[in-house]
Amino acid sequence: MGDGRGGGRRGRTVGVRARPVAFCVFLLLGSLGSAAGQDLGPFITQCASGGSPELLTSCQSAVLAAQAVRGGIAITHAMGTQLSGSYSTLGRRLGSTPRVSLDARLRMARFAMPGILDGGTGAAGENVVNTYAVKGSVAVGVLDGFSLMPTVGGMLSLDLLASGSLIFLGETDGFASTESVLSVGGRLGVFRESFTMPGVTVSLMRSFGTHVDWSSGVTGSQIDADISATSMRATIGKNFFTFAVLAGFGWDWDEGGMGVQVPDPTIPAGQGIGVGDDLTTRRSVYFGGVSFTRLVFQFSVEGGWAGGYDALVGYSGAYDPGGVTPFVSVAGRLTI
Repeated sequence: MGDGRGGGRRGRTVGVRARPVAFCVFLLLGSLGSAAGQDLGPFITQCASGGSPELLTSCQSAVLAAQAVRGGIAITHAMGTQLSGSYSTLGRRLGSTPRVSLDARLRMARFAMPGILDGGTGAAGENVVNTYAVKGSVAVGVLDGFSLMPTVGGMLSLDLLASGSLIFLGETDGFASTESVLSVGGRLGVFRESFTMPGVTVSLMRSFGTHVDWSSGVTGSQIDADISATSMRATIGKNFFTFAVLAGFGWDWDEGGMGVQVPDPTIPAGQGIGVGDDLTTRRSVYFGGVSFTRLVFQFSVEGGWAGGYDALVGYSGAYDPGGVTPFVSVAGRLTI
């Protein structure tokens, strides 16, 4: 679990002094990012051009819905920790033998989107969508890092990670099929947990999903979006014998193209079409969890939320882009 239990008075002093370093890492990461989003104005203008004045509001609703759908699927996969119940890098077992960890997770997220399912025009209300997923992850400890003192170690240690999710989306919510998402990345150790120190890690993952399609009916609004994201997480935690707690925060950058097709409310057979290439939106993510470990097995529960998006000036629908997306995950993990 840690690099040692001893070290005497000097080790304890260094451990105490090193704790502000962990705080500074979190502070530095925090300075990177209040929630931000790319300007959706040109995307909406393209959709509404050439149509009736009422088409503008319909295009606003459809574009915001595309943003919400893309983000809702991405956060269902990424959520909080990149390896369930884990806040320290794995390191190696003996000599050059890497430690390996496998987990399986059941997940649920809840996000809101403009209520365009019932027709797709005008200043829409708000629909709430529940998403469910199963996710598996594997992590391999490749670098042990170095130690300042017996109880201050794991600095610049490294794990490699990969994961995959199957996300279940309801046809009654407008989705055409189940979505699959894969991700790869790494986790860098700031401190490995010891008797005096918490475990602190920073991770970066890149996710790739298939193309998602959404529809409110044959003659209604149509949405398609690329499901790709970059997720950064900072996690801190401490073990209390077999029971452990963790907390963390990070950001998700949802990336890729989006497209909308919207019927014009006042022109028969009229429609607005918009395509946004390489649109990126960023959201903050906050999470916490508890775990119980028995030998090489661990059971954990995690919950948190993703922050909202920037408000859209002039939008009169009931949907609030700034609303949060809560999530929860239950997992089992084996480390060998």
